[in-house]
Amino acid sequence: MRPVARGAGSRRRFLARAAALAGSVAAAGCGGVASPRGNAHTWLEPMFGLSGAILTDRVHSTGQPLPGGNEIYLSFMFPVAAVASQGALFVADAGHGKLFRYDRGSGLMAAVPGVRIAAGSKLDAGTDGSIYIMDAMGGEIRRHSMHGAPVLVMHPRLPSSRYLAFAMEAASGRVFAVDSVHKMVDRIEPGGRVALSYLELDRPGPIAIDGTALWVADAECGCVREWRNGGFVRRLASGKLRLPMGLVAERGEVYVLDGFDRSISRVFEGGLETVAPADLNLVSPQHIFVSNGIMYVADGASRSVAVFRIRRHPS
Repeated sequence: MRPVARGAGSRRRFLARAAALAGSVAAAGCGGVASPRGNAHTWLEPMFGLSGAILTDRVHSTGQPLPGGNEIYLSFMFPVAAVASQGALFVADAGHGKLFRYDRGSGLMAAVPGVRIAAGSKLDAGTDGSIYIMDAMGGEIRRHSMHGAPVLVMHPRLPSSRYLAFAMEAASGRVFAVDSVHKMVDRIEPGGRVALSYLELDRPGPIAIDGTALWVADAECGCVREWRNGGFVRRLASGKLRLPMGLVAERGEVYVLDGFDRSISRVFEGGLETVAPADLNLVSPQHIFVSNGIMYVADGASRSVAVFRIRRHPS
């Protein structure tokens, strides 16, 4: 498909944008992905899905995609992560090797310049709109502003270190990263470039932060461990997890993505509240992210990102 010229006509452009926006809500688009779905027995309520959007080369200085540029509908190839930040949705697509910023209001998206995405890339978002990108092969975490400008490169503690996962502490801006080689959680200060050792682990796994609580999923105990101020507090769902590959926490609730069957679970002290991918019209989720009670799921195999509202557990 060739890019649409700037003077191609307002009607054709309007129809293209309308189709893209409808596709984002129904999650159809060029990829043919069905809408995310739920039922009365699940705690994830489907909102919309995205399998692609109109890509534009015209952006505001803040990075927001703008109409009036060269535009072409682009389907995702293999999304490996997705995060929401200050009204924008960022999608890391390892198939295209790019990080895209999507604006749901206009139905437009733009590639963030200077960012290379690979299969092991992971994302997180800061409260100031910064996007943090982990390079699993290079062992670095890079911080970018919302409009894509590089702000900081966070190097690992040792040359041999390799980060498996990381999480942001919203209150302080610190980054905590799991070193899979040395079985440590490293701490990186907001303006720091070099990590310091913070917590020793029995077995490395995905990490999440919620207020003062630091959570680490551990495949050996099949559980999620809670730590506060460097001290162990408790285990959740002991013996229930099989191969944790993603962990997020918000407002006292903890959620895990299991790499064994790609199920998504809400974690309790006594067990799990699990939803199978098929129950949500997903195939093989790669990453989960939660913000303001909304869960974003990057599903590489179905070439889409699905968005769900979380029905909180009754207190």
